[in-house]
Amino acid sequence: RSRGFVKKEKEFVRVLGPQERKSDDLTNPSELIDVLHRVLLLWEKSKREEMVSLLRDSGYGRGEAFYRVAQAVSETLPIENKEKKLLDGFLAGRERLREEVRKEQVQTRLF
Repeated sequence: RSRGFVKKEKEFVRVLGPQERKSDDLTNPSELIDVLHRVLLLWEKSKREEMVSLLRDSGYGRGEAFYRVAQAVSETLPIENKEKKLLDGFLAGRERLREEVRKEQVQTRLF
């Protein structure tokens, strides 16, 4: 069973978007793309607390690299693409989200 986001079908290679991945494959993600896909699915379902926790626990929510990768992926996708819409929505609130990740980290350290 493959957990990856790259799928080979005959002579074609395809990169899967978050909606095309099995949720089991995205349980406890550690790779950047897996975390990004899980975050997008959580964002789509308005599960903000889970999203903040995942970004904090994975370590990706603190740095700029995660958001730059999300931006780069978004820029390669066509305007009508569902993944692009998820990415753009997620990225629109990234500063507030980063602040929430930082705040939650401080609170976790205090208790």
